[in-house]
Amino acid sequence: MADRPIEINEYKKVIELITNGFQYKADNKDKTFRPNKQLALALQLQASLGLRIGDVLELKVSSVKGGKLEIREDKTDKLQYRDINANVVNAIMQYALDNKLNSIDKLFNIGVRAIQKQLKIVCDYLQLENISTHSFRKLYAVTVYENNNNNIELVKELLNHTSIATTQRYIRVSQQAINKASKDINFMEV
Repeated sequence: MADRPIEINEYKKVIELITNGFQYKADNKDKTFRPNKQLALALQLQASLGLRIGDVLELKVSSVKGGKLEIREDKTDKLQYRDINANVVNAIMQYALDNKLNSIDKLFNIGVRAIQKQLKIVCDYLQLENISTHSFRKLYAVTVYENNNNNIELVKELLNHTSIATTQRYIRVSQQAINKASKDINFMEV
């Protein structure tokens, strides 16, 4: 089955576990998932910026300046140049300071496969299915859509999609909305 948008409550649990670490079992062995701020930030940026994970991993400190994101997407070769949330900028700058990064340095020293492998460990531990790194980009899409009067054209532009059809595949009704709608229906009392 295809990956799905990660729900906000799932997102919070994933980021918390990655940030703090946890104990788990694999192959009948006790293992430790060590706190990993690099992995947490990469996924947080994916959810906050809506970029593909490969583009997140190509970000340099200088990709963010003056409160704007500037990056040429690898897949589409399209320029992303837009304002971003001040908290996102601050998190990037603090991470750069903490890791003694210069403006020309890449933020991350990790590959896509390593991120996917570590995310799988966390998702298995939380018993989350159909979650991948792309689920964080989809969370961004769903959130922008819901927060902007269901403006799918806006989401299409932010994701740099060439067609609305592609964007529509990203926008799925949240599980919470499905649960609420289902629970609200009651024709048992006449």
